[in-house]
Amino acid sequence: MSGYPQPNPPIYPQPVYVMPPTNPATEGAATTALWLEIIFGIFSLLGVGHVYSGRVLLGILLMVGWWIYIAAATFISSATVGFGACLCIPLYFIVPILSGIQARTYIKTTGGRGSWTSVILVAGGGCLLATIIVIVVAVILAGMGFMLTLPAFLDY
Repeated sequence: MSGYPQPNPPIYPQPVYVMPPTNPATEGAATTALWLEIIFGIFSLLGVGHVYSGRVLLGILLMVGWWIYIAAATFISSATVGFGACLCIPLYFIVPILSGIQARTYIKTTGGRGSWTSVILVAGGGCLLATIIVIVVAVILAGMGFMLTLPAFLDY
């Protein structure tokens, strides 16, 4: 620190972020993808919003992975007499919201429009597959229950 006066540091202007204008159709498609992902995700069909945004493979993988998570969460909650549900239930609502935000962001960044045809095919197929799985599991469990009670009938 010498006796000479110090020069003032240069003042740089602060950058201003200006959002680029968005197409109303793109904004609507992005919002639709968000709500599709949240609503269908809560009803066990996670990935529909991504299918709408054009990422069909990602949507199908999310759907199958979500079904595996639901089966694992059900088992964990049952095995821990409900204590596991303290973690599993909040995730059941948080994951569709975060996934919906990702689907919305993808459409906004790519300027996509969305495809209802893909949604109808994947969501309809997903509902049909889920229904078939529930029926098959119910028939198997009913058959196992019948087989377990069969010796009791043979005693008479």
